[in-house]
Amino acid sequence: MMNLAETVKRACAEPTLAKALAFVAVWETERVVKQALEYRRTGVSTASHGGGWDTCFELCLGEVLERYGKGAP
Repeated sequence: MMNLAETVKRACAEPTLAKALAFVAVWETERVVKQALEYRRTGVSTASHGGGWDTCFELCLGEVLERYGKGAP
């Protein structure tokens, strides 16, 4: 599984900003769905606020917007 830095680097290799943003959004969605399903299965929260899931879309999308076209870390 890729971490955020690896995902941003991979996303920034996409030919358009729209595709780069879509790539990172799908990556984050997959993480969130796994987290939500695990919460439903176990009742144990791993979300920062104690809920069933949390998202980092603002962080993920912001990283791509900052780095796209400039080279990723």
